[in-house]
Amino acid sequence: MILPSTTLASLLLLILTLFCWGSWENSQRLAFKWRFELFYYDFALGMAACILIAVFTLGSMNSQELTVSDNMMIAGYHKMAYGVAAGIVVNLAYMMLVAGISLSGMAVAFPLAFGIALIVTSVTNFIGNPQSSNALLLFSGLVLVLIAVLVDIIAYRSHVDALAAGAKGGPILDPRTKMPVRTPTAARGILISILGGIALGFFLPIVDSSRSGDNGVGPYGLAALIGAGMFFSTLIYVPFFINFPVQGEPVQVRDYFKGAKKQHFWGIFGGFVWAVGLVAFLVEGAVPPALQTAPALAAGLIQGAPIIAALWGLLAWREFKGSTQGVKMLMLGMTVLFLAGLALVSLAPVYSAK
Repeated sequence: MILPSTTLASLLLLILTLFCWGSWENSQRLAFKWRFELFYYDFALGMAACILIAVFTLGSMNSQELTVSDNMMIAGYHKMAYGVAAGIVVNLAYMMLVAGISLSGMAVAFPLAFGIALIVTSVTNFIGNPQSSNALLLFSGLVLVLIAVLVDIIAYRSHVDALAAGAKGGPILDPRTKMPVRTPTAARGILISILGGIALGFFLPIVDSSRSGDNGVGPYGLAALIGAGMFFSTLIYVPFFINFPVQGEPVQVRDYFKGAKKQHFWGIFGGFVWAVGLVAFLVEGAVPPALQTAPALAAGLIQGAPIIAALWGLLAWREFKGSTQGVKMLMLGMTVLFLAGLALVSLAPVYSAK
């Protein structure tokens, strides 16, 4: 299998992960008037296609090293089970995240989900190994992230209230489509995003359990297991959300085949981009410790995706267009607080007691 062998390669893989995980969701916006439940079928197809290509090309090259098939022969069965479980868990998280985006937008759903996920992951790791992080830095950072999440909620609710007030004087038009915008329900989008974040918070610990030890699963094999867990759990999750929709009337699975080619393309493309980020993240984790990017910088890049996504939502899609100056300042404060909290959490392992 092809693995990076320099610090520069490690850094570039982390930057690629940051860009992919912070940008794939634009495809959901580009799949115009496409229900998120149906979009997710295409997302799963694109994800699976990308992982299969990576496994049978990069993961099977360089026969002097272990290939994917070689690695899977020596990997422990319980390690493989962790890999599949990681896919099932992260798929549930992303299903909720996509639902949250459809309800409240990228600038709200991403910081909420990833902020809660960061808190869950960090607390879980600290409970398991208190010596792994500086408690003062860690919990100071988590408090800032939590405040950032609360500020994001306040800003969004204020914006929704303003939309509701404005709707009394006539319909508000979407600046892109010139179609009337239905006033969103703030609480539902917030709750689904938070629930997705809780699920997402267990993804990285499960991944670490799968790849640790001498019989751990290698990066490409782990990508394949995660992809399998995601793909097959999609066949369960999507019908559930179709029958119990979070917004609008229930749709039918057969409606998927009524989608335009452009809508299918953007869904598959979004899944492909996300999977590129996953493979890059897992392959970077196989870099020898002496050549890996500095831990604090690596953690910051991996966890920085929600800020990239929020900027896409605010600047490219103008999700808070027409908001008051106070709401804009709240969103700016959310960004600063999130970055400050992320920096402290990333530095916590560097200054641990060990």
